[in-house]
Formats: sequence, structure tokens, C-alpha cells
Amino acid sequence: MSYDLNRNADQRQILDAAEAMLAGSYPLARLREGASDNLAEASGFGAFLLGLPEEQGGAGFGIVEEALVHVLFGRHLLTPRSLAAALAVRLAASSGDDALMAAIAAGETAVAPAVRSGNGYLLIDPAQAGMALVFGAERLELVRIADAAPEAGLGHDLSIARMPANDGQAIAETDEAGLLLLSSLLVSAQLLGVAEAARDMAVEYAGIRRQFGSVIGSFQAIKHHCANMAVGTERISALLDMAALALSDGREDAAFQVAALRRLAPKTALANASLCVQIHGGIGFSDEADAHRFVKQAHILGRLGEGQPLLDLPAPLVAFSRA
Repeated sequence: MSYDLNRNADQRQILDAAEAMLAGSYPLARLREGASDNLAEASGFGAFLLGLPEEQGGAGFGIVEEALVHVLFGRHLLTPRSLAAALAVRLAASSGDDALMAAIAAGETAVAPAVRSGNGYLLIDPAQAGMALVFGAERLELVRIADAAPEAGLGHDLSIARMPANDGQAIAETDEAGLLLLSSLLVSAQLLGVAEAARDMAVEYAGIRRQFGSVIGSFQAIKHHCANMAVGTERISALLDMAALALSDGREDAAFQVAALRRLAPKTALANASLCVQIHGGIGFSDEADAHRFVKQAHILGRLGEGQPLLDLPAPLVAFSRA
């Protein structure tokens, strides 16, 4: 078997267009204003219908292309509502509610990501949302938001709210393996974007910040940190390619590839983000630099669902093992 991991012309065109949209509408500088992201531009781009078949109103691209776009979302620290929308569209479509699917895809109905916490749900960035997508280990649930009470969040970047479980009217739910694997894949894709952007920001800063008459990037300790960040990022990038291809092709080892990716992506994103802060020094903890935002995003994304136990799944080389 062989794979061509080079980006084809269609993929390069999609990624160039997505990067232009994100650079124009979602620069990192927007986060200093403290406002919640408006996903109208991403909706207009068609980001939430990218991977759906054309007969369902989608753009007809594949899982690979959708994952690559979500890597860019992660690089720009787009609100995790972008993840919830991409998955809620599919959940609405699978339940036969085409009107809801269209409303979510168009950005008319915003969906906040949520996790179960105690006897209720913890909602992330719910200010503009009427619904929440609850990420569970073995289930995705779409519920209507009611009587959510604000709570102190991570700094002032994203609002957090808590909603009692009984107040969330269920709209749709699924334990379908394919959608759960896609959920883990897209969460990991955004985590890869966080890891990449943190690496790039750290390297750029190490090239301009001077100490003792030299840029700090010339010091061996800083070089080691940057090299470790690059190695970790490349490892996750390769895993994402393999997992996306395996899932797209329906291969038997798709669950194993996604589980391996999901296990390592949160650790790598958080490690890169933490090293980015460390390389920035004291200013990395302040609002004057954006480094701390990658740490917060890595923590939040890492909470959205969880991968399957890796050792319970058939490894990809089992078929080639000796009898």
C-alpha cells in the first residue's frame, strides 16, 4: 500500500482560501478585545458543510480536507464553537432535521461545545448559542440551552456557563462510531493547529528577543525547546494525515490511528503552548503577549471528548505479524 501525502491542487486551493479568510476575519489581535467570535465569515466560507455530500447540501469534500481546514482554525484560536458546529451539522442531518442542519451551517443557530460536569453541563462560549453539543467519551448529544448560569472561565478569553442536566432539552444524540471518530479527529486537528502556532510564535520571538547581547534563539537551551516543539508538531501532523486517510478510506485500523492521534495531540499542544510561554519569559503570562492564549485553548480542546483505549484496538500491523 502507498499514500501520496502531498497536497493536491484542490486541497491547496481550499487551504489558501481558508487561510485568507481567517487572516482577514480572525487575526489573533481580535482576542485582545475580549469579544466572542462571530462565525458568520466561517459559515459564509462553507466551513461547516465542507465534508458533507453534495446531496445533503454539502460541498462534497472529504474528511482529509475538512481536517486540514480545522488545523487552520486551531492556528487562529477560533472559538471551539467551530468544532461544535461542524459536528452538530452532521448530527442534525443524521436525525433527518434538514432545517436545523441548514440553520447551523449558515450560522443562524450557534452551537456551543459542552462537557458533562457533576449533575449538569459545562458550556464553553455559550453567549451567542441556542444549543450545545455535549462531547462524551461514547456519545454526542445536541441539547437546547436553557437557564445556563455564567461561571468564571479561563481568564477572560472564553465565557463559561453551567446548566443543570434536566434543563437541557435533547434534540438529537448518537453513539455512531464514525461520527465519534470524526469528532476525535477534528478536535485533534485543532490541537495540531494550536501546537503549530505556538511553535511558530516561540521561534519568531526567540529570533528577536535579545539577552546578554545576543538573540535568545542562539542559546542552546532555547534551541532545544524549539527543536522539541518542532518534533512534537511533526509527529502529530503525520498521525493526523494517517488517521484522516484511514478514516476517509474506511480502513480497519482507522479507530487505532484516530485513538493514537487523540492520545498524543492534547499533550503535544499543551507542551508546545507551555514552552512558548516559557520562551517569552515573564511577558508570556501577561495580556501583552498572546502566548498564554494557546495554553488556555489547549486545555479547553483537550476536554472535548476522549479517545478510545488504544490497547483495546487492533494495531495496523497485526495483519503482517508472524503466525
